[in-house]
Amino acid sequence: MKEKYHGSKERSRSKAVSTGLIILSVVFLITGIILLLIEPIKRLNRQRISGEALNVIEQKIFESGADEAEMTFVVPATGNEVSGEEYDFIEEPEETEEEEEGSGGYVTLNSIGILSISRINIKYSVWDEATKVSLRYGLGHYPDSVMPGEIGNATILGHNYKDGSMFHRLSELKIGDKVVFKGTDGVEKVFYVEESKIVSADDLVDMAVGNITDTRQLTLVTCTYEYGRHGWRRVVICRMEPDPEPEETTAAYTEPYTEETSGQTEETAGETSETVETTAETDYETVLETTAESTEETPAPSVEETSEEA
Repeated sequence: MKEKYHGSKERSRSKAVSTGLIILSVVFLITGIILLLIEPIKRLNRQRISGEALNVIEQKIFESGADEAEMTFVVPATGNEVSGEEYDFIEEPEETEEEEEGSGGYVTLNSIGILSISRINIKYSVWDEATKVSLRYGLGHYPDSVMPGEIGNATILGHNYKDGSMFHRLSELKIGDKVVFKGTDGVEKVFYVEESKIVSADDLVDMAVGNITDTRQLTLVTCTYEYGRHGWRRVVICRMEPDPEPEETTAAYTEPYTEETSGQTEETAGETSETVETTAETDYETVLETTAESTEETPAPSVEETSEEA
């Protein structure tokens, strides 16, 4: 009897352990699935929001034309974080965290325009700051650089998402490739790639500020894993074609028509005067010669002949 009781108890205990293991396995499986889905879900959310932001900014630029309008878009202040964003790129302004805490869960981003590169098939809104939040949903303009198209260096930063979005394909750009920035006024500034290189994160600040050149330069920056570790940046330097200088044209000097006519008239008058004078002299000499010949050929009648005729 006791043996039967103990056997039943052991089976119940074994069954409970098995059930617990099954439940624990299911929990671990569900947790693992959730963990695996977190990043793809965040990625999809970032893509969706950045796409919506691009459409809104494009529409606002189209509708406003050259008029000033608020190019803003509201995004979540938290969530959709990017792995490693806390140390990426350049030091973030201190007030950003305070803004996130007191914003009611949302942040308003301000766009300065749209950057598009057809070769690597990207087109995103460029926000007026390069913070953790702004870089989740587009590209960011480094505030210590000039605006794209102005004289100086304009720096735009973007994440290197392994799904191929944002600046992931920046390393594929070749010398001479076209980079187009459309400002909020609808005017496009066209740049051409001059140089692409990898630099240390410590050297990035000196390449990102606006006063390093007196040309219209655009610098694109993203993280790179080409060296197998963090701390390196892919930097693509582009240059805007200089404005064409006006050609200096020197018109050939042409004398006024009246002066030419006057000169010709005077010359013609002079020639006519000379001709008249020459003709007059010739006629006068001819008359004198004719008169002299007539006088010589016709002798004066003598007195005797005159009296006989009478």
